[in-house]
Amino acid sequence: MAVNNLMQPISMWPVWFYDFQWEDHDQHGEHLREICYQRERDQNFSTIALNAKGGLYESAFDFLNIEDPAVQALASWIKQCFYQAAAHANQLAWANGREVAVDIHESWCHITRDGGYHDMHAHPDSSWSAIYYIDVGDMQAGTTNGVNRFYNPNHNMYVDAGTAWMQRQTSTDFFGEPGMLIVFPSWVQHSAITYRGTRDRLVVAANCRVVDR
Repeated sequence: MAVNNLMQPISMWPVWFYDFQWEDHDQHGEHLREICYQRERDQNFSTIALNAKGGLYESAFDFLNIEDPAVQALASWIKQCFYQAAAHANQLAWANGREVAVDIHESWCHITRDGGYHDMHAHPDSSWSAIYYIDVGDMQAGTTNGVNRFYNPNHNMYVDAGTAWMQRQTSTDFFGEPGMLIVFPSWVQHSAITYRGTRDRLVVAANCRVVDR
């Protein structure tokens, strides 16, 4: 079948994800690990969605508020990353000169051990979310062990050969590395696939709101 050479493809409703790398991770990473373990020893536990996860420790949702130089350095950097992501995604929507502020209103750490997982979920009452990888443990490139999986938000009510382009990528896996931050829209459904390993996998997660000054 001939293709109309006047056709102009149009991409609609992009979903922006952003990948950052913290240059100061080598300086602070080990200390951040110890703070996560100390929170666990202090029994600083989350009570959110307990039936959706297992085999992991989740702290209370105030991790980036800890008065510690390494934590505050990480918090400042994540706030900058949130701003850069939101500014890029909204470059055509924000009026010139619009002044906004990033409010990180929730943040927590995970220590995932052998068999640990987190079922599919989203983060309500936030606009952007982030996952920062302190230590990936025994995750190996090219596998799905312990990856964060994000699910295609475009839903289709009918499947045939004409929708094959959608069915080819119903989800995307992010394989983290130490010092890496993934920023994504809070409404995107995601999960932590079951982790297998003898070493712990540690991350810090955060949610933010972007408000007018």
